[in-house]
Amino acid sequence: MPLGLSDNLFKRIVSALTLLPLVLGLVYMGGWWFFALLAVGGLLMFKEWCQLTNCFNNSSFVLGAIAILIFPAIVTIFGSDGRFDIGLVTLLFVLSAGLVTTPPHKIAAQVSSPKSKNNMSVGIAYVGMALTSLAWLRTQDNHGLIVIWTFFTVWAMDVGGYFAGKGIGGPKLAPKLSPKKTWAGLIGGMVLAAGVSIAISIIFDLGDPLLMPFAGALIAVVAQLGDLYESAVKRSLNAKDSGNLIPGHGGILDRVDGLVFAAPIVAFAMAVPSLSKGVA
Repeated sequence: MPLGLSDNLFKRIVSALTLLPLVLGLVYMGGWWFFALLAVGGLLMFKEWCQLTNCFNNSSFVLGAIAILIFPAIVTIFGSDGRFDIGLVTLLFVLSAGLVTTPPHKIAAQVSSPKSKNNMSVGIAYVGMALTSLAWLRTQDNHGLIVIWTFFTVWAMDVGGYFAGKGIGGPKLAPKLSPKKTWAGLIGGMVLAAGVSIAISIIFDLGDPLLMPFAGALIAVVAQLGDLYESAVKRSLNAKDSGNLIPGHGGILDRVDGLVFAAPIVAFAMAVPSLSKGVA
């Protein structure tokens, strides 16, 4: 392979370089352009989830698709408005609670039973909280810098984790869920996420350069938890990937599993202070 890269890594790099300009361009443009990105990505994520957990049904899928897109659409229509903050926090709390109370082994147990339709509700929570969070975060600045920072922090976790894990190895992070992940990979991802956060903060004057690396490292940990959650679901279902849409990455869910958990946490962190100010 070129530059001595493995076939899988080469495919990952090509896929990333192909998709990156389009994704960043739509984030920057915002509005309905960004909503289009969320809609396409969200529907593909939801479809993969339903197929993975055996709950796909044409009519139910349409209703589920409406459910995951309605709140991002509302945010896109009305833009940034302090009145959304309490609704956002409440919605994310409810959706997160739905995930916490439905662990991966329960999802797997429902696949071959009449209760498999319950997995669609979990999928709506799983995808919906990410889309709603990203739509709201895009309204918080004029150029989408917060969304871009969130994306790059999660990507830095993936890249740093990959190379540190491969290069250093060592004790496994969660061998029963994801045998290849190591503590070295987690630390490497946190370090790179912190470095990327400093760079973005300085270059684009986003946040406090002294605090941003800590925020980046924290979001990296959250992204790793998101990765492990999806790994637990796939392992419970004896599935290697959620799909095969992206060469080298598998499905959309395999690529954005960290972002699914990271985006709501960033939204929480930004919305809660404004709520406390409103109460005061």
